[in-house]
Amino acid sequence: MPTPKNRAASVRKIKYRAPSGESRVRFRRRVSGKVHRCALSGAKLTGVHSQRGIPAGQRRPNRPFGGRLTPAMSRRVIIYRARLASGQISLDDVPLAMLPYMTNSRK
Repeated sequence: MPTPKNRAASVRKIKYRAPSGESRVRFRRRVSGKVHRCALSGAKLTGVHSQRGIPAGQRRPNRPFGGRLTPAMSRRVIIYRARLASGQISLDDVPLAMLPYMTNSRK
């Protein structure tokens, strides 16, 4: 009989064969990650997961602000950065939430 901590549904049973030839059971707790959210809008990020053992480029989108912002918000940030770099707007015209993303484009 398994110990009480291993009787929960959140624990997986993994059956394996030991080098001695006998079957054994290993218990592994299921880990569920949190839903990744956009830093600006709070919307759910698609294509991002927390699975380990794979390269970081496969865990998140390989684009600017991938894994932090949704495509719509990253588009807005890039537009504001371009306008700021060209001098069309000043830093005071940028929304406060987007200010951390404007630091690289300041001249």
